[in-house]
Amino acid sequence: MDVMLEPAQQILMPSFNNTYPETLHILSGSFRSLSLFLLAFSPARRTLSLVQQAQGFGPHQYLALAPKNNKKKKRAYTTSWAVPSILSSWEISESNDNIAHISNAPITAVSSYITIPKPYTHLYSVGGPTGEVHLLPLDEDSDELNANGFGDKVQELLFLESREQLEKADKTRKALRYGSHGIEFAFHDGIQLAFVPVLGTNSIEVYTHDPTSGLLTHIYSSPSPRPDAHDGPRHVKIHPNGKVLYCVTEHNNLLDVYSISIPSPDSGANPLTYISTRSLLPPHLSYPHAGKETTAKFRGDTLMLSYSDSISDRNGMAPTEIWATTRGATEDDRGWVSVFRLDGDGMFLNGSEESEIGSIERYETSTSGGKAHAIDLYPKDPSLLHSSSTEGAGAPVWILLTDDSDYAAGEAREGEASSPNPSSSKPIGAVRVLEWDGWGTGGPREVVGWPSEEGEPVGEENGKNSEELMRGGSHAVWLEGVWDLD
Repeated sequence: MDVMLEPAQQILMPSFNNTYPETLHILSGSFRSLSLFLLAFSPARRTLSLVQQAQGFGPHQYLALAPKNNKKKKRAYTTSWAVPSILSSWEISESNDNIAHISNAPITAVSSYITIPKPYTHLYSVGGPTGEVHLLPLDEDSDELNANGFGDKVQELLFLESREQLEKADKTRKALRYGSHGIEFAFHDGIQLAFVPVLGTNSIEVYTHDPTSGLLTHIYSSPSPRPDAHDGPRHVKIHPNGKVLYCVTEHNNLLDVYSISIPSPDSGANPLTYISTRSLLPPHLSYPHAGKETTAKFRGDTLMLSYSDSISDRNGMAPTEIWATTRGATEDDRGWVSVFRLDGDGMFLNGSEESEIGSIERYETSTSGGKAHAIDLYPKDPSLLHSSSTEGAGAPVWILLTDDSDYAAGEAREGEASSPNPSSSKPIGAVRVLEWDGWGTGGPREVVGWPSEEGEPVGEENGKNSEELMRGGSHAVWLEGVWDLD
């Protein structure tokens, strides 16, 4: 069904040229379904539809795309809540319209995060009490991915006081509530560092990274700037300049900013220096304007820099915004998507903890988000990738937002305040596309969601049964990477 656009929307639509894809493909996992779902979004028609449903291996929580320097073979790597614990690898067709399973790799504990940093030779996953480092299967002659999904496991990280504790430690998805939850890398003055937020210890663990061997060496446990607050550091991101780290705290809904320094060997100095904080909630829901019982109704979730790190890797542009999300602690509390303006050095631009005018814009989501509300970004106008004109106006983006609420899963109950239509018993809006056209243009707004209320078949085609419906989303990524826009 075509969607008629209002005049203002028509004006704000990007100009599609030969380099901009007519269709943007999306790969999404689900917390309540065992499949992966390949979707197609049409920016011009503003529609979202199912392309393929691929039987997976347990609920797939998080996804990462294969190295950006490898264009002949496209891969996706996923975590899973399966028991025993595994990672999975998937082949993506050249046109992004088909995925096929390659292989699984056993791991010690359920992972919640997976990433492939420079120089794109190793894959890193963390979750709960452990993390693991795997080689990518590259051909020696071409440095291209071969037919295998995973290479050898070269290291296991431990987020416990001793290895003896690992035998009795919880290694299921429950451990993600208090264990490690993410890993990101910084490249600064020729030194490479890795950072792992750990919810239960209220710390960010810091490692040196050997890009040749892929091995990580622990050098410091950086404590929360609020030692008695039980922040729960959940996810981190690194500014492309390698000098700034951003951290979302799950328990008190804050976005902290740190500067990164390179300590001298054996100095024992903390590489992270706390700089400032912004709330993931609007002022009327934030402490001290609201009581802690109010802020406790939300869970700090994910964050992402505008466009992606690959932009600055390629042409030196600095991100102009950072995005972050919260989700409701219960089905009665709606989540929030917030965008924060950054200066050229990656610090919060203007404004303060008390004032948001011109420096923060927010969008209240239509549901709690359940366990999801993960985001991914894609530029609306590729010409801005090579321009400095976004510094004042902002970088317009399409925003992927996943929804695991009971409403999205088709399990809404009467009286749940965050459900747009509590009487609905079918899955609606597990993956949503939002748009943002820059500062002062009305803020983020929803474009389309899938499954749709119009009743498009969702996993029922070809005799598939109701157990394979997409009942809520977990994490979704755009398959057309910004490096494809050259």
